[in-house]
Amino acid sequence: MIPVAPVLLAGAAVGGGITMLVAGLSRGRGDLGDVIARMDANRIDLLAPQQAVQSTDWRERLGGWALSRISDNLVRLPRKELAILRESPALQLGKKIGVALYGLLAPSLGAAVAVAGGAQFPFAIPGVISLVFAVVGWFLVDVNTRQRAAEARTEFRIAIASYLDLVSLERAADAGPSEALKRAAQVGDGWVFERIRDALLRAELAGIAPWEGLRQLSEEIDVPELGHPADIIAIAGEEGASVYSTLQAQARSLRGVLLTDQQAHANTASEKMVVPVAALVLIMTCYIALPAMVRVINS
Repeated sequence: MIPVAPVLLAGAAVGGGITMLVAGLSRGRGDLGDVIARMDANRIDLLAPQQAVQSTDWRERLGGWALSRISDNLVRLPRKELAILRESPALQLGKKIGVALYGLLAPSLGAAVAVAGGAQFPFAIPGVISLVFAVVGWFLVDVNTRQRAAEARTEFRIAIASYLDLVSLERAADAGPSEALKRAAQVGDGWVFERIRDALLRAELAGIAPWEGLRQLSEEIDVPELGHPADIIAIAGEEGASVYSTLQAQARSLRGVLLTDQQAHANTASEKMVVPVAALVLIMTCYIALPAMVRVINS
């Protein structure tokens, strides 16, 4: 019988060597959308510092090395989710690679320990389990990122409702459209208002209207609710229209949508509790009634 552990380790070493050889010989191509975006002078995200900063996280270094050698079409990363979480694509890819490698090696190491203890089983079992764990771990990282991004978007929408009220009050106090956006952003604290202030500052440095900065931020992080006040203020800035009532109505509508979503989540959580509670009641009923039933049958 062929020893399992040496064969697994040799196969992993050969596979890793071939992968590194192919990655080293191939040359990754840049994404066409990124190249075109760099040519757009109105994109405020191009004002971010471009100095290469050496990361201390080994996962980000690993992901950066992989991104420099493979195409974006091969690895689909949730970039809008990463944008709202302020995490780099390199870190996301490094997490995926690390979890996949862990899922690939853990069953093999477990099989090697079992073989060393005297257990015997087919060679294909640890190989199949390793592949399944690696694939599941690869996609599980994206699932976790999307869940965290969904929670961040909910928090962002809640803060936007307050931001709409603040902007409307500033407009009612005869502040200009640009001044109203900036003053309202200075009032609030937290990471949401920090992102809004950052977008407004970058728009000012780029020489574009502040509502354009908010609109670009809403598209970047996939929160269309932030684009609504930008559109409303754009009307005020370009046509001089009064937008106080419009902003107030937009804030009330957004709060209504958020309340409906929270109620739906609460109902879903309550429905999920029905099954475990019913199972617990059934088990307790059987535990109490079964001895009495057995006595009645035996008598």
